[in-house]
Amino acid sequence: MKTDKANEFRQAADRALDFLAAHVDDDGRSRIDPNDPGLHFKLPYVFAYGDRRALALKVLDHIERHLLAADGSFQDDRFNGPASAFLYQAGWLAWSSAALGRFDLARQVARRAIQEQDPELGGFWNETHQGREQGVLNSSSAAAGCAAAGELEAAELAAGFMERLIELQPEPDRRFHFGLYANGEVITDSDAETGRNYFDLDGPCRPAMFATAIAGLTWLGRQTGDDRHFDLARAYADVILSHSGRPWDSPFASKTGWAVLQLNVNRPDPALTDYAVSVGQRFLQLQQSDGSVDLTVWPGMEAGAPLPLRLGNLCDWSLTAVDLANGAA
Repeated sequence: MKTDKANEFRQAADRALDFLAAHVDDDGRSRIDPNDPGLHFKLPYVFAYGDRRALALKVLDHIERHLLAADGSFQDDRFNGPASAFLYQAGWLAWSSAALGRFDLARQVARRAIQEQDPELGGFWNETHQGREQGVLNSSSAAAGCAAAGELEAAELAAGFMERLIELQPEPDRRFHFGLYANGEVITDSDAETGRNYFDLDGPCRPAMFATAIAGLTWLGRQTGDDRHFDLARAYADVILSHSGRPWDSPFASKTGWAVLQLNVNRPDPALTDYAVSVGQRFLQLQQSDGSVDLTVWPGMEAGAPLPLRLGNLCDWSLTAVDLANGAA
């Protein structure tokens, strides 16, 4: 990548990180709600990745001291349990802790997440109104946290779930369904909102649903030296790349640029770097003057998105921008 373009991504990344930092106080607490894990769980990794380690450590310290219980769950039980976003958030917290050298905390959180893992199918359980299910988003996030924390047996078990999910897809030329029911069958009748039930290979899509699968499997491959995990990460990247349109233009592409650049270190391919640069270009198009991202392009957000959603989404885009600024492509 040319220096001018890398500098453009650097400036965009810095604006994004400044916007995120402006919503955190001097003690690492969200200025919106210091007691909500959802406003904190992505920040340690994003700030660390963006070379703002001191701020990352402050946020992680606040999470550890005031939001986490001794068993790795959240103190406020509303944020725990199979009907919550705990698994997704726990995965981020585990790999954030590992990135900051807090492997003790990473293991603590990962081991709590493992309590929700199915020992046969390998995924992690969530409850929805349609019953118990294992979805690629939450399961791969928890698995990525396990890989980063060194909980490799659990991470490899989850890789088996992700492999099974690919193998059982009933219509792979049209769409990729995101989960399994308790009986191990692919969920094809989900009534989740459009884009959260399956990845449409010919229509509007959410590539970010696969980001933690790609990154987590890559980390697992590095931890174990097992090339099969890189192969599986590439298989998930190929689902995105096989879209008939321009998946990088999706307003939900965000951290997939970062994810495929993680994989590209071990499986170099211009197709991956080209995709990542295109995602970065989309970020430049969507970024506003204050550093945040325009979410009015999201379905249902035409009148504007709430600030917590804007902050969380900006964390994802920031990862791609930082990687591109550092010359990863």
